[in-house]
Amino acid sequence: MDIAIIISAAVMTVIAGIEFGCLFCCSKLRMKSVPVIAVLPVTQSDDQLEHKLEYMENVITRKSHEIEGLLLVAIDADPGQLALCRDFCNVVPAAELADISDLEKKLPEMFAIYHEI
Repeated sequence: MDIAIIISAAVMTVIAGIEFGCLFCCSKLRMKSVPVIAVLPVTQSDDQLEHKLEYMENVITRKSHEIEGLLLVAIDADPGQLALCRDFCNVVPAAELADISDLEKKLPEMFAIYHEI
């Protein structure tokens, strides 16, 4: 009976050692995090823009989600909305304001994709 206990304790010790080794070694082999950036269109018809910006500020600053940044795309925004977006970008450093025409240039920059045209 004592030999069975010693053998089972040895097996459990080996298994625990393997688990701890995998915990520290295999975690380094996992895939690196992928950049996730939210895009929020800004239009004149959007009367909830201020609430959306408050929500996105909470999401980005809490870091409970994997969203690393926010791109505000001005499609047909009025000057008041643009001022609100600029103030938001000053408060939240992960947010950027871009015009719809700059979108093709801005997205590769944010995702660190470099290619020659």
